[in-house]
Amino acid sequence: MEKKYCKFLLNSLSFHQKNIRFCTTLCLGEIISEYKETPKELAEKIQLTRKRVKNNLDINIIPEGCIDCIYKNQGSCNSDKISRIDLYYWYHCNCGCFYCSYRDETKGEFSDKVKYGNPVIYETLKELYKLDEIDKENLFVNFGGGELGVLKEYPKLIDLFLKNNVKSIWCETSGIKFSRALAKALEKGKAGLSAAICSGSPETYKKIKKRDKYYQVLNTLKRYAKAAKKCKTNPSNISNVISKYIILQGFNNNTEEIDKWLIDSKKIGLNQVEISMEFCWGIHTKKGEKVEDYNYELFDYAEKKCKELGLTLKKNETSLALMEQGHY
Repeated sequence: MEKKYCKFLLNSLSFHQKNIRFCTTLCLGEIISEYKETPKELAEKIQLTRKRVKNNLDINIIPEGCIDCIYKNQGSCNSDKISRIDLYYWYHCNCGCFYCSYRDETKGEFSDKVKYGNPVIYETLKELYKLDEIDKENLFVNFGGGELGVLKEYPKLIDLFLKNNVKSIWCETSGIKFSRALAKALEKGKAGLSAAICSGSPETYKKIKKRDKYYQVLNTLKRYAKAAKKCKTNPSNISNVISKYIILQGFNNNTEEIDKWLIDSKKIGLNQVEISMEFCWGIHTKKGEKVEDYNYELFDYAEKKCKELGLTLKKNETSLALMEQGHY
């Protein structure tokens, strides 16, 4: 009989600011390390911890912190190797979004200065490749946390994954700073990105992001779109460059702003956009409250407008789940 358990326990590895763990949801799960070892020691510790967890799972023992996790993903693992790597380990950003879930860590500060996040992670990943712990054919890499454009080791990380034939890399970016490393990955059909522009005008963008960079972001997305179109192996690769609109009450929860956002997205050559509720902040501050009516109305409006413009609309999955539930 096939055993069922959270697939992240064996197939996922998440690098956070203070520790390494299997859990990709930033919630529970076993902490593997707090970065006190050398890269070689870290890789070996990850390998041994994965073996122990696998042996425990075979006799139906799962980590204590995972037992009551509401996010656990019940399923079977197709491989004993790591097929997902999350890189959420730095907070530094070049944008000052008022709704950012990392504001407690950044205190709302931001700058364009390029900084190291944690150089040890690059070396640890190299060691994991040497130990054959990573499923090269199926590896999905997810960059989150702060802004990748001001992460000093970002180009090296991208090159490492490309060199080892990564299947897919996904990046969340402000879009303020253009990254040649990300453009290279797009040209190879190995990457995708989402930039939360959340506006259709410089004025609204500045109110939300605390930067006067609206047109600079549009230009960056235009350059990424051109890079994606150069991919010869995947003609639909342009769909992996996405402009995202997070609905924020009192700032952009109106059809006029959505109209301008969609028109500008079309002008710069995109063919897919994403709409989302502001759920990160909402889940913590509005727990139990009803999901606002304007979210339903604007999701429907954006869908209708996208059909008129020939754009594909991606609806954020967490937002849809909350809207179906009806409350935060």
